[in-house]
Amino acid sequence: MSRRLGTLLAVGVVPWLVVLDPGAIDLVFAWGLFDARTVTFVSLLEYLFVHTLGPASLPGHLLAWPLGVLFYLGALANASLSVVGREDRRITALLLVLAAAMCLRLWWGLPSGGSPTVPLGAALLFAFVWWFHAEDLRGIAPGAGRAIRA
Repeated sequence: MSRRLGTLLAVGVVPWLVVLDPGAIDLVFAWGLFDARTVTFVSLLEYLFVHTLGPASLPGHLLAWPLGVLFYLGALANASLSVVGREDRRITALLLVLAAAMCLRLWWGLPSGGSPTVPLGAALLFAFVWWFHAEDLRGIAPGAGRAIRA
């Protein structure tokens, strides 16, 4: 496995959103929620289909979470094609930017209530794209690199 693919896998394991409540930390992962106060974990699928009326019932900022996960999984699947030399790195980069944007949408829509919230997933996804895919993104819009350098 390449260093890039391993790093991308690691981004899916760390919390995407960290909510610093007084006396506890709540963590939103790509795959679920962890509430440190009650020491409970709710998977993304359980959240979508048990605790809510399904994805169609969610407001936009909460729907951004599963959409971001789908973008991330699409990027991971596309990046996995690099093992057989079939990856289009521009697609991977674009899907990761969309996943990061969904993390920001979730973060922006949550009521803070005085609790600081850190969009760690968005920061990590944008950093990953910048580190591994900056050149690929320039390849999406021909001439964009020349305009930036001018």
